[in-house]
Amino acid sequence: MNNEAPNNLAGRMEKEIRAKPEKNKEAAQQRASAIYVLNNELKAILNLTRPPARLNTAQTAAYLGFKPHDIPVLTARGFLKPLGDPMPNSDKYYARARVLERLDDEEWLSLATAALSQHWQKKNLRKTKKRNGHARPVKR
Repeated sequence: MNNEAPNNLAGRMEKEIRAKPEKNKEAAQQRASAIYVLNNELKAILNLTRPPARLNTAQTAAYLGFKPHDIPVLTARGFLKPLGDPMPNSDKYYARARVLERLDDEEWLSLATAALSQHWQKKNLRKTKKRNGHARPVKR
């Protein structure tokens, strides 16, 4: 079996747990333990003295302190560059050296955080606009 977790597995499992209250306690515990195992795998990767040369989306997010669903946004905005020339729907891998450089760059982290904030603000504004037919102006 492949040791790497799919990029969005944690997010999907977390959403499933929140969305479906379990009637069966045993099933709920199994789902909760599945997330715990994933977190332990990420912890093990983070604690390595020499991490792997290629990091997947979940590992990159763990190193940088972002959520896995934020990594595609950072990639689209040019803050991260995947290795090779991956197809749009394929798994993306990032170079360990670049990720570790970004880890200590406070300016980069600040700009990336601001870009994510702006992205989600615009996305939520579009969602509100569709629902209400109009949007409330954003205060600056």
